[in-house]
Amino acid sequence: MYAMAAMRHMHEYGTTSEQLAWIKVAASHHAQHNPHAMLRDVVTVEDVVNSPMIADPLHRLDCCVISDGGGAIIMTTPEIAKSLKRPLVKLIGAGEAPKHQMGGKVDLTYSGGRWSGPLAFAEAGVKPSDIKYASIYDSFTITVLMQLEDLGFCEKGQGGRFVSDGNLISGVGKLPFNTDGGGLCNNHPSNRGGLTKVLEAVRQLRGEAHPAVQVKNCDLALAHGTGGSLGTRHAGATVIMERE
Repeated sequence: MYAMAAMRHMHEYGTTSEQLAWIKVAASHHAQHNPHAMLRDVVTVEDVVNSPMIADPLHRLDCCVISDGGGAIIMTTPEIAKSLKRPLVKLIGAGEAPKHQMGGKVDLTYSGGRWSGPLAFAEAGVKPSDIKYASIYDSFTITVLMQLEDLGFCEKGQGGRFVSDGNLISGVGKLPFNTDGGGLCNNHPSNRGGLTKVLEAVRQLRGEAHPAVQVKNCDLALAHGTGGSLGTRHAGATVIMERE
């Protein structure tokens, strides 16, 4: 189903396998610094497009790892938070939205993020260009590309150009993403994969990410996840957080 969405995106907008590969390349650059990541080797665009085809046009390295794992988040009141001895992270915007099959009349090139993103940005009172770091659910490379478009980081159809040339690599690109290696390289504990995105965003805002991938002056971050499948019914969830 994800390959079907990727093929349609390529048909509509001219997106290429090489552009999708840049998403995996960025994740691998980050994973090399994570001792817990399943895949720590840095890969190239050529490595990705030359890996075995799994479901045209997605290659093996376009696909996430499969792992065990889990995570937890503790939320508390502002009063209690102020008594803690760690940098405070505040949730300032959130949005959720489903996308259904609509009787088969489905445009496969967009996700529920088209609606959840604007809701979160409106509540937070910020815009995509303000975000210093983004955690984007990465079950496949096409998942990241479509969500970046739907969240407003670039226009629909321009995702391929946006992710190319290392634009998602911390210290190199304009929008560092998934600095723990994400689902493509670090871990993907089934339906808990979305929670890991919030955890890494919190690390970035606290300045507790690995020094090699820590985003400078990271005071505003976004985490976005997709539950379900882009090729059928699913839901998008977006949160925006700031460092106090």
